[in-house]
Amino acid sequence: MKLRNGKSAAALTACMVGASLLIVSAPGANAAPASPLLGTWTGPADVYYGGAYSQGTEKLTITTARGNVAKGTWQWKGAGGKWSVPATVQLIAMNSAAGATSIEILGADAEGTYEGVLIPGVSFEIGYTSPGPEGGTKILVIHSLMSKSK
Repeated sequence: MKLRNGKSAAALTACMVGASLLIVSAPGANAAPASPLLGTWTGPADVYYGGAYSQGTEKLTITTARGNVAKGTWQWKGAGGKWSVPATVQLIAMNSAAGATSIEILGADAEGTYEGVLIPGVSFEIGYTSPGPEGGTKILVIHSLMSKSK
């Protein structure tokens, strides 16, 4: 194609700039799929550790969400006890396609892994497993149905 007086090049440039503006301003283009996790989540927890069952409360405080990754802290307290020292946690929001009604959550901290399902505005169910240094004898398993604090 032969360019005439630079008009074709200018038109092509204008079209490319316009298209890039549409892509950037499209709904959800800059949305963070992990953003529904932001905030403080607490809930009763069932705990199984070393052959013993107990109950308590756990708390996730998510302070940062960028793209599919959320970062924050995790804490635990037994019935009538005090909150543990916050442990750093990172979570990944999966299946966060437009129109999805639930978001699968995967994550890890220094000692174990998280797996859960978030239905924004409805529920957040999460489980945690830590194999422990003694192998299979001291596996820690925690399950909680959490609610977001207002």
